[in-house]
Amino acid sequence: MTTVSATGNNAANTSSSSTVSSNGASSSSLGFKDYISLLTTQLKYQDPTAPTDNSQMVAQMAQFSTLSGISQLNTTSSAISGQLGSLSDLAASVSNISTKLDTLISAQKAAGTGSTTA
Repeated sequence: MTTVSATGNNAANTSSSSTVSSNGASSSSLGFKDYISLLTTQLKYQDPTAPTDNSQMVAQMAQFSTLSGISQLNTTSSAISGQLGSLSDLAASVSNISTKLDTLISAQKAAGTGSTTA
């Protein structure tokens, strides 16, 4: 019967931590595949006589799911912000055109070249 010592479990956690820091400073650089890789490595090196608590595994999966949702929300809000910026530019352009049309109409009325109805 082969057992893995607690030191082996700590070594797996240390290698996972170094993997996270070597991939980049922000957590958004890690994807689902990275998470699965870390999870399988953690399961591979855990002590069979003292496995990880199920509630801890569920909590880790919920945290990753929440992080993924927040990342998608951030991407969506950035896209909406860009569209609102474009809409603001369009509104300024329409306002500018409206001002120019008002000036043109006033100039035509002053010159007497505007159409009149009887």
